[in-house]
Amino acid sequence: MNRTIAEKLKETAIEDIIWLVYLFIIGANLYSNYLERDYIKNHNLRSRDLFRQINKYVLIIAFFIYLYFVYQSYGSVRNLKANASDKKVFLTNLTLITAVLFLIAGGINIFIQNNSVFDDEIGLV
Repeated sequence: MNRTIAEKLKETAIEDIIWLVYLFIIGANLYSNYLERDYIKNHNLRSRDLFRQINKYVLIIAFFIYLYFVYQSYGSVRNLKANASDKKVFLTNLTLITAVLFLIAGGINIFIQNNSVFDDEIGLV
């Protein structure tokens, strides 16, 4: 089997796992929203603490997914052939920039979640 085909198959298998993780994240966020509504309606502090904790863990998981995509995109940039078209070089580099920006945004969101002392600081209830 051609090495590049094997690598592509491995990447798609990893992406399948990432999609399953996203399904878990969707479920966790739905539960987190339920807890947030409970906190808003009933001022249940346990629900508030739990939905914040869930949100923080979801952001951390997403951060590592973004980190994987940065790693994958960087590998694509490094593996560009010298005779690659200008369009391919541009789009491959753009993919890396996009992945890095998502990683930065994820890091900023984690920072905000960890450093907000009062709900009003970040517009939460």
